Amino acid sequence: MFRGLYTAATGMNFQLNRQDTIANNLANINTVGYKKDETVASAFRERLVLATDRLETNVIGRISLGVNTADNFIDTSVGSYMPTENPFNLAIHGAGYFVVQTRNGIRLTRNGNFSRDLEGFLVTRDGDRVMGTDGPILIDGADFQVAQDGSIQVNGVTVNRILVVNPTDPNSLVKEGHNRFRVDGGLEASMAVVEQGVLEQSNVNSIQEMVKMIEVTRAYESNQKVIAVMDTVMNKVANEIGRA
Repeated sequence: MFRGLYTAATGMNFQLNRQDTIANNLANINTVGYKKDETVASAFRERLVLATDRLETNVIGRISLGVNTADNFIDTSVGSYMPTENPFNLAIHGAGYFVVQTRNGIRLTRNGNFSRDLEGFLVTRDGDRVMGTDGPILIDGADFQVAQDGSIQVNGVTVNRILVVNPTDPNSLVKEGHNRFRVDGGLEASMAVVEQGVLEQSNVNSIQEMVKMIEVTRAYESNQKVIAVMDTVMNKVANEIGRA
């Protein structure tokens, strides 16, 4: 009886975690380069149930002890693209990430909302320098052009190339903030296409997330009803059957 209460309680906890993830996705629906999260569930180890009497022991079967939140999975699917006509806005078509140099080391991002700082370097909105194959990208001129292979031309002269990479292990990506990733593993060059004057939007679909939110609410209510029924049963066992 108590096992059923615990099983329903784990279900409620999991739905709360899903609700937090969905709410965070909806909050970042307009965040450039944001990749939505999906909550992954795993079952607790099943237990073998036996029926024992004076003569023998029979196997009834296995029973689950509930559900656990295993992890949050990052959905790296591509978002929609929005033209901006800003030459410092870049987008990646296909698999790949821009590389930026931060105080804490190299980080990856799909957010190509860049600008030029006072020293002439291509930087993120946080002031972190965008990396090219030959180091930080210096834009020393008025005419700034980026080819689809990432080659950078300033006043008609090729000066660098946008560094676009992929993690060798996609599961090594760790989110930092809303659209930046740390990589706990190796990197490899990407052949993705770079487009100038375009930004990749969030890959969150508001309708899908709202449907998930309804599913979460109904699943949570179902587990609540299970607990209420079991509470009623235990009350009768304690106050009626036990008194007889």
